[in-house]
Amino acid sequence: THCIIVVLLTFQTNILTELKNWKLDLIQHHKLQMRQEKEKHATHVKQLQNEMENLKELLHTYEISVSRKDEVIITNLNQALEKQKERVELMRKFTLWRIQHVKAKQEEYAIRMADKHFQRALMKKVWAAWRSVSEVRWKDKVARACQLRAEDVCVQLTNDYEAKIAEV
Repeated sequence: THCIIVVLLTFQTNILTELKNWKLDLIQHHKLQMRQEKEKHATHVKQLQNEMENLKELLHTYEISVSRKDEVIITNLNQALEKQKERVELMRKFTLWRIQHVKAKQEEYAIRMADKHFQRALMKKVWAAWRSVSEVRWKDKVARACQLRAEDVCVQLTNDYEAKIAEV
């Protein structure tokens, strides 16, 4: 029986040793899995951090690009605005010049019309004066001619009358 007890104790010791070994192996295996998971997790976290850094750099690059584009757009808008201001100023100057030009032509036309009116009025006065003088001369000539003719007729009648008186 002693042998059986020793065998049983040995068997029990072997089983306990085997169980302890399994337990240690299981703990070891669990620690290995935990370490591997931690490494995977650390690697994954590192990848995510790298990706975040890359995205931050990309965001910064985009911000710079957008800022430059905004500057270009603002510069282009300012240039377009300046050109438009210049065009408006040129149009304003041209319009003022055109208005002055039209006013000058209107004034020139008004002066010509006033001059023509003055010349016509003067010619009418001269014509009226010449006609008046001509009529006076014509009346004088006609009156003299009539007077001379009347004198001739009177002389003729006197002569005829004297001749008839002399005949009778």
